[in-house]
Amino acid sequence: MNSLKAAICLLIVLFTFKSFASTVVINSDFSSHIVTNLTYSFEPSSIETALQLEPNQWHSVNTKLLNFGLESRPVWVTFEINNTLNSRFSPLILIDNPFLNEVQLFHLRNAQILSEMRLGDSFSLDERTIKSEFLLTKLTLPASSSTRVILKVSNPSGLRIPISLWQQDVYLTQKEGFNLVYGLMVGFLAALALSCILLYGFTRKRYFALAGAITFTLGLFLAYLGGFGFRYLHPNIPTIQQVIMPILLILIALLFFPLQQQMCKPHAQKIIRVQKLITKLLAVSLLFIWLLPNWLVTAYCLILTPLVLSLYCLTTYLSTRSHPSKSINALLLALGFFNAVTVYFIITVMGWYTFETMGLVIISVLFFSCTFCLCYAVMKQFITERDEQIIEQQTVIAESTAQDTLLKERLALQEEAQYELESQVDERTFELQVTLRELEEKNRELEQLNTEDALTGAKNRRFFDKKLVMELRRSRREQTPLSIIMIDIDHFKTINDTYGHLSGDNVIKATADIIKRFLKRPLDEVARYGGEEFVILLPNTANQGAFDIAEQIRLDIYQNPVIVAGAEIKFTISAGVYTFIADDINTPELFTECADKALYSAKQQGRNQVVNFETIQ
Repeated sequence: MNSLKAAICLLIVLFTFKSFASTVVINSDFSSHIVTNLTYSFEPSSIETALQLEPNQWHSVNTKLLNFGLESRPVWVTFEINNTLNSRFSPLILIDNPFLNEVQLFHLRNAQILSEMRLGDSFSLDERTIKSEFLLTKLTLPASSSTRVILKVSNPSGLRIPISLWQQDVYLTQKEGFNLVYGLMVGFLAALALSCILLYGFTRKRYFALAGAITFTLGLFLAYLGGFGFRYLHPNIPTIQQVIMPILLILIALLFFPLQQQMCKPHAQKIIRVQKLITKLLAVSLLFIWLLPNWLVTAYCLILTPLVLSLYCLTTYLSTRSHPSKSINALLLALGFFNAVTVYFIITVMGWYTFETMGLVIISVLFFSCTFCLCYAVMKQFITERDEQIIEQQTVIAESTAQDTLLKERLALQEEAQYELESQVDERTFELQVTLRELEEKNRELEQLNTEDALTGAKNRRFFDKKLVMELRRSRREQTPLSIIMIDIDHFKTINDTYGHLSGDNVIKATADIIKRFLKRPLDEVARYGGEEFVILLPNTANQGAFDIAEQIRLDIYQNPVIVAGAEIKFTISAGVYTFIADDINTPELFTECADKALYSAKQQGRNQVVNFETIQ
């Protein structure tokens, strides 16, 4: 009877939603899903008319994300979610484009609206249900149900709609890594900009100030691209968000003009006059461009910016032909890379090609290449000018030493010039050492990010040591109990000798997977402490609660053998539990030693058991 009911329900779902191509299935293994094979339509005028559309009135697209380019009409997009779990599930729905003007999201079941939400940069951050850089909201899916999501998306300045669903903890973990990498990139650009400004303060060379302004604007552009500009600079002024990106593109292009004039000596006067005229018109347009519709601002910038940059590239190239210079060549490369940025945005905004997940990588590489070439160009220009000054000084000295009476003076001046050159070499050597030291520090930071054990997917020993110190501080500050569980696989050497090391690795991995299932809270952590030894950290957990978790893990492992290559491997574990409220955080190893003593006691008492540290005192 139950099988018959299940079959009837399945047929109802299939026939009810057969017109929609994309279905997201929520099961116990769900972590994230990029919604593909979406169906869309430009015909509906309201949610009522959207629900009345026939299946053939919805159009399918077989790409990972929708991109309609500069489309003035709002588009309706729909997909389904099938929750196979026996409980409610609340995934996050992410629209990974912070520049969509308005998004109306309808969550329906059996044509009844369960929830309705509004997103987009037409609303302030305070009006959003989830205050995030991207368009993010939460759905509540009833148990064992099929629901439908319909979105109405409007954005005349570029209709790109990447949609994905996330399990909340998975999204938070992924977002932490993303924020870290993105922060490092933006911080690096900000540091370079500050360095150029400081060099301008020391040297009074205008090209350093211009390079700093360009680098700062590039960093600002990158921050807005990730949604951080809107969130942290003007969360309650969404109007700026709608036009800031094309305006920043124009501003960067305008800043390149005086920098080019400072570094280059082009001779193509007709082209130079045309370039100056277009640049002045572009600069004047910034005064009123924000009054135009968003799509017109976008189109205007995407047309004029690459045109102006192409003229810069042409005149800079002509300058390299007449006055070959490494600094001018580097400036030409910087212009080329930034022009590639504008081409990327033209392709993306117009919907000619979908870069999908590689978009951020491409734009980051272009940004850093542009910045590196720009900084190299101004530094090389400064060094060249200093060398030219030195050469001029040496020439004057050489001419003045034609007479024997000025020989001593010439020698003194030559020694002074040599000392200055050596000082410059020392300064440059020191700057290089500082830079190398900074790079080494960044490499060490990146190495520290590798906190995961490769075999089990659990955290490694290095992560646990840092996490323990953090939780000790929290326990001392909040006066809450902190529990540690040490787990060791019994007779592991026998398993390796009997079944082989590959089977032993599978046993270790299976143990880690079982432990993870019993850790429900975000702050609970499991780490691989040694070869076959694990440690569990349970903040704000009483002793009995930690003991119960350890016992549940032991019982589950005892009752569920591991199947490897057709062979059933039955094994057990021993565990030691220690609970305390931290008063001294300077010796964290003392706390793990207590848990290890309890584990040792469990081994001595016959294994396959959990021992509380309090019972062996």
